[in-house]
Amino acid sequence: MSSAAEPGSARDADVLVLGASFAGIEVVYQLHRMLGDRPPRIVVVDREREHGYLPLQQERLVGVLPPAQSCLHSAAYIESLPRARFVQGEIEGLSLDDRAVVLTDGRRVTARTIVVALGSELAPPPALPGASRLFAHKRREQFEALQAALGERLGGSGEPVPVVVVGGGISGVELAAELAAQGGRPDRRAPRVTLVGSEPRLVPNLRPNIAARVARILAAAGVDVRTSTRVTAIEDDDVELEAAGVRERVPCAIAMWAGGLRPAPVLARLGLPTTAAGWLSVGPTLQCFARSTPTHPWLFACGDAVRIVGGAGEWPTMQRAIECLWQAKVVARNLVTLLAAAEGDPVPPLRPHRLRTGFAYGVSLGHRALVLWGRLCVDLPRINRWFRRWLMRQYFARYEPLPPPPSPR
Repeated sequence: MSSAAEPGSARDADVLVLGASFAGIEVVYQLHRMLGDRPPRIVVVDREREHGYLPLQQERLVGVLPPAQSCLHSAAYIESLPRARFVQGEIEGLSLDDRAVVLTDGRRVTARTIVVALGSELAPPPALPGASRLFAHKRREQFEALQAALGERLGGSGEPVPVVVVGGGISGVELAAELAAQGGRPDRRAPRVTLVGSEPRLVPNLRPNIAARVARILAAAGVDVRTSTRVTAIEDDDVELEAAGVRERVPCAIAMWAGGLRPAPVLARLGLPTTAAGWLSVGPTLQCFARSTPTHPWLFACGDAVRIVGGAGEWPTMQRAIECLWQAKVVARNLVTLLAAAEGDPVPPLRPHRLRTGFAYGVSLGHRALVLWGRLCVDLPRINRWFRRWLMRQYFARYEPLPPPPSPR
């Protein structure tokens, strides 16, 4: 891989970005917006060339939103930019001494600065009995496996199919509602959906009155809502639940995990500082080694993979796409500052990330949809659905591949 370095340059790139989803691709976008007249050499590494639009993943799963129309063509956008290159591969680890990423096939890419934007994974606790039977839907292979299972088990006609969704946050609520809404389709058997949440109420990060409203909408759609309930085992044909010390088995043809994100396994192989939970620990400037005199000032991380630690301790996180975009813009500004200085010079002052604890929420509930901003709740299903799709189109338009340069005459 080092043979790709420009003549006379010591490294393959000025900026190496690991991950091409929300945070990683936004770093690239911001760098070209800020340095369009003199773009840096950028290499982006990801195992996938395309990424599904995660905020509407539940609609993609059931076919309400065609997957082909809701996919970000990350590699095509990157490859259309001047001096940018996409490398598809699995990451094995980092060599900090060489400022290099090592891929599982032995390839290496070196760079002056590195940004880790490897995100998170949707996976149940491995100690849960039968965890391998739980379907997730974040990565492409997970999405395709669950989509195939839904098509196989809900196809045709017949008795309703018992489905269990584990997770009472926004993702679980949206998935359960979208599945319940499929009952009216002539080409599908109706799913009989049970939603299991471990907290006393659904969507615990939202106001209690909103949680109660969501629960009423789900119940009206036929969803069996179980709060203060834990899943204790997954079997082939049922799921064991526990509530108030009482265990119960619920029939289940498909069990789905929407119970929270975990650090991607690759993070543990990078040799970077982490929190007790395994997330990358970064300072307010989003540098991985957050010290008064950073030992590796050229190394940044942003997005789902990170937790910011500074001041009184670990900062709260919304762990949402918009937060990835905000962090990516800070990282890009700091990269521009570092690249403007000569290597070996003192590290110039860098911009800190600004903590934001709130932003508008959209909650898709099958045939219903809520948009929340502060204490305002707008329940206009057609408008809300249109608005969320409009946001998706604006997001995709941001990363439209540039047209090729005109051919010389």
